[in-house]
Amino acid sequence: MDDVLYVRVVIPPEVVTLPNIQIWIHDLVLFSPTKMRTKLTDRKFNANQLHKELEKLFSEECVNFQLELRDDTSSFTLTKGINQLPSILCLFSKSVYENISVPEIASKFTDFFQTYEGIVGHAVSREDQKWQNETDIQEYKDANKPLDHVTYKPHSFDPDKIMIDTESFPGHHHFVKRGLWFGAAWRMWFGNEYFSYIPKDKILAFSDGYQTQELHNGSISITLHEDVWDYETAVHRERQWEFRRRVGMDEVAHPMRNRSR
Repeated sequence: MDDVLYVRVVIPPEVVTLPNIQIWIHDLVLFSPTKMRTKLTDRKFNANQLHKELEKLFSEECVNFQLELRDDTSSFTLTKGINQLPSILCLFSKSVYENISVPEIASKFTDFFQTYEGIVGHAVSREDQKWQNETDIQEYKDANKPLDHVTYKPHSFDPDKIMIDTESFPGHHHFVKRGLWFGAAWRMWFGNEYFSYIPKDKILAFSDGYQTQELHNGSISITLHEDVWDYETAVHRERQWEFRRRVGMDEVAHPMRNRSR
């Protein structure tokens, strides 16, 4: 099965407006959706009907919703909840990135991140993200994945069992405090609001990846290695560890994660 490009961006609540959503659908839905889902309906995609449903949602006093557009292999999901910051999550299958290269897709999200004052975002192979964050031993066995390289820890909910300790993987992540992401991925974007957690100069000083770029609005884009699909190389894994160490990613994320439990 071909891999999928996973892109997630956290954005400020104030930019989630009906006109902006219409622009995002035009710019970021890089496939022809066949299905759509909101809290009002789950049905065959119809652009006019979608516009009417969004208008109805935005007529409410408290606008919280999830919008999903999808075809058989790709999807675009916009979530605006009560306790979480809004986010856009896109899954792009090979049918998309064969026609629009992965660097071009990433460039579109860089533009999006600058225009709408993104807070944090990352792009990664979905396959790699799954196995860098999988704690279930049986999942590894069912997929015929080797277990000789993993470390274990007591299970979070059953003290008589053990689970995989993802802290031993350089691509593990933490979602904490309103859905903020802390991790190390192929492409990463860090916005001005994020710098209250990890100082901008620390992130900008990291120059051992493929590219570190300060964007025109002061946010930062980092690409750890050239090809998103070359994640298993020793060079990339070491770059992930080095990035985490240099910016203090886990030193910041762990206390926040523990407070949210």
